[in-house]
Amino acid sequence: MGATEMVRQWRRGLEEVLPGLHGHLLNSLAVFSLAMALAGHCHSGRLAAAAPVPRARAISRQRRWERLLSNRRLRPHEAMGMLARSVLPPLGAVGGTGRRRVVLILDETPGGVGGRLRCMKLSIAYRRRAVPIAFECYEPHRPPVPMPALLWRLLRRAARSLPEGVDCEVTLLADRGLSWPIVLDCCVALGWHYVLRLQRDTRVRFPGGTTRSAWELARRRGARRFVPGVEVFKRAGWRGANVVATWERCCREPWLLVSDLPATFMRCRNYCRRAWCEQLHRDEKSHGFNWQLSRVRDPAHAQRLVLVMALATLLCLSLGTRVIKRGLRRRLEPARRRLLSVFQLGLRWLKDCLVNNRGDCPCQLYLHPS
Repeated sequence: MGATEMVRQWRRGLEEVLPGLHGHLLNSLAVFSLAMALAGHCHSGRLAAAAPVPRARAISRQRRWERLLSNRRLRPHEAMGMLARSVLPPLGAVGGTGRRRVVLILDETPGGVGGRLRCMKLSIAYRRRAVPIAFECYEPHRPPVPMPALLWRLLRRAARSLPEGVDCEVTLLADRGLSWPIVLDCCVALGWHYVLRLQRDTRVRFPGGTTRSAWELARRRGARRFVPGVEVFKRAGWRGANVVATWERCCREPWLLVSDLPATFMRCRNYCRRAWCEQLHRDEKSHGFNWQLSRVRDPAHAQRLVLVMALATLLCLSLGTRVIKRGLRRRLEPARRRLLSVFQLGLRWLKDCLVNNRGDCPCQLYLHPS
């Protein structure tokens, strides 16, 4: 299968994921998201060299990419909303009660040259990776709106993207840098569960009125405290929640978690999935698309770049899932040991099919939670 046929298939897939988007924009998104996966780079020159547009010169393809980043008709937030509504139903694992369990991860990552930009991203956990469904790019210490309002905006976008008529159980994970009272309040207002990591000096008030810092609940290695029915965030006027404080012997520091779910060790297992967004960031940068070398400095242009990266990530995850489900994993890695993630499986399968002219590379949306 040639690259041109891959673009045709991927464009047809994007028509279902991004309904209502103009045909020219769909063509550009299909071409450059596929080119980004093939090139493993976000720089305009690298993308132009890998873009499968045979009738255009490389310099013309480069200008086309630059025009796409500055095209105001491409609204990244609206496109991500359509994308989220398409991918959330198949990504929600069905639990024993018949409800779809959706795990969302809130995190901030640096982007652009030298980390001159910041990207606040909300992603859905998927097979030890994450799929972005909402984001906002901005310069450091200069968000478009105050940070509490920005977090509210992202969480509300995700809530609007949940499938209607489907009973979903949503759990939000966030590291201690974003474990703010406003995030907890937003989860309560939306009817979501939450598992947030606390700062060490966060005050915890017990039912009897005693107040301690979260650090005091697990001072030594091997300590485990499960404290239900307490209050946290003194400066915000206290919020009722449950606290889990554990310091495993293999860890350098304790985990201090707050949640509305029962205070058990299961909350630590829930919170482990937050590291999956770190793998997503690595795929977008040094081990995937090299976002840090893109030379894109304008936040508006960066938002369109992140949209294309999200589509390229979705393509690689879809191909990797198909490789796993069809038992083709042994063609890419040793049978005795699993070395490649679902993202890397898809990325390598795409390149292998293109180089060796294999026909078994359907560039379509294919997601199946583990």
